[in-house]
Amino acid sequence: MAALIANTDQSSSSSSDGRDRLSELPDHLLLVVLDKVRRDDVRLAARTCVLSKRWRGLPLMLPRLVLRADSFLPVRARAGSVLPMRRLHQATAKFADALRFFLATDAGGQRHIRRLTLHFPLIKRRRRLHEIGRLVSAAAGRGEVGALEVTLDTVEGTPSIRRDGGDAVARGYARRFMRLFRAAPAVLVGSALRKLWLRNLCFRRAADPEGVLRACAALETLQLTYCWFAAASPLRVDAGPRSRLRELAVEECCVERVHVVQAPELRHLTCANWFSHQHQACACPVTFAPGSAPSLKKMTLTNRSAPGQLSCLKLSDLLENANPVEDLRLDFHHDRVWVQPENRSDLAVALSNLKRLRVSSMMPGSGISWTMFLVKAAPLLESFDIHVSPEPVCGSDDDDRGGAHRDLEWDAPPEHFERRHLRTVEIRGGIDPGRHAGFVRLVLERAVNLELLVLDARITCADCLKAKERDPSLVLSEFPEDKDGIDAFVRELRDGIPTSAQIILRSPCNQEFEYLN
Repeated sequence: MAALIANTDQSSSSSSDGRDRLSELPDHLLLVVLDKVRRDDVRLAARTCVLSKRWRGLPLMLPRLVLRADSFLPVRARAGSVLPMRRLHQATAKFADALRFFLATDAGGQRHIRRLTLHFPLIKRRRRLHEIGRLVSAAAGRGEVGALEVTLDTVEGTPSIRRDGGDAVARGYARRFMRLFRAAPAVLVGSALRKLWLRNLCFRRAADPEGVLRACAALETLQLTYCWFAAASPLRVDAGPRSRLRELAVEECCVERVHVVQAPELRHLTCANWFSHQHQACACPVTFAPGSAPSLKKMTLTNRSAPGQLSCLKLSDLLENANPVEDLRLDFHHDRVWVQPENRSDLAVALSNLKRLRVSSMMPGSGISWTMFLVKAAPLLESFDIHVSPEPVCGSDDDDRGGAHRDLEWDAPPEHFERRHLRTVEIRGGIDPGRHAGFVRLVLERAVNLELLVLDARITCADCLKAKERDPSLVLSEFPEDKDGIDAFVRELRDGIPTSAQIILRSPCNQEFEYLN
């Protein structure tokens, strides 16, 4: 590959007199070229050393560096689901060698990596892990590494080890991580570490993650995936008064709840697919101490409903003591709605500053009128995005969630209210004119300054489209496909409502129709 790069370079950059015009560029321009060409492939960056003496030191001066241990695995091994530990150790050894090349080689004082991203597994060989830590710590101590992002892997190709016997494996990974963390110098964890992603760790004590947060004062993003505690405990987020933590994601974790005690800079909190030791899938996943997150702007909640339960979570309970959010995203994972409709007075504070609302992946055939209780409680709402999962006809969705289900019922409030800030509304997915037209008309009535209404009924499932080709009698959507049917639907929506909103409709067959008043 190096020879190919060299030949390409000579044919494209050499002048008629044989001079290498590309290599005559100043260092800062060559670094831009190298940074674009390498596409986060450190091996390609290292190979540029063979091009000429002029290029030899450039990889050591890159401002951004991404190193992944799995990039040193054979191509066939990367595609597999289970890998022998021997191959993981070999890949990690090559990863450490590459890291040594980029961090320990003399760069003549010109090395300054603004962002170093590392992705490697928590292997059993402590010496190798500590060598990685020493290399990064030494470079950070010399001021050569600015921001550090670390993803610690566990089992390659396995998203979760929560199965029979998995607790012991995950406890071992957690012990390795804590030993590595405690051995790291303060300059590394205190001022350099900005992003940390942990997967498949079973912490012996609930205080361990809290201690990590306390020590990493410069940490901006923390992501926990498939993590849990040996004993039932809440995950306390007590980052301290000087913490820079801006984004926290807790995904597929088994904890009693996430309790935010102190996170002054926290902007975005994600809680996805929560469950507890008691399998209380609809228990309140997050609680806030008073004044704990004064900077909170965005919250994302993703979960499936608990079997036999419907509308079991009250947003007023979840958002109690939280800073009023500007962006709220509720994802129901193609399942029943687990949010309970509430009165405007109960949500007056929590949604008083809400500007962007997204409700997505509701069960196919779900009604959407219940979402109006959120609109009613959000006087500053500017954009509203709804997604109803379409009913598949390809047979790919074989998950049985208990058969027939009832929709949430919500009656239009008797008193008149208007949303003067609401400018954009988009409804996507399985749009049923018979079920959803009334809601759309209500939106057109209440959003008196609405500028854009998008109804997007496109079919994106490739298997469903192929099934339709095989059997043209299949009905992919109740939404009209021809212009006459769509014209009639728009007239029904606008009938008697004085609106100047632009209306865009996308049919199931991917045709777009635009209507201006």
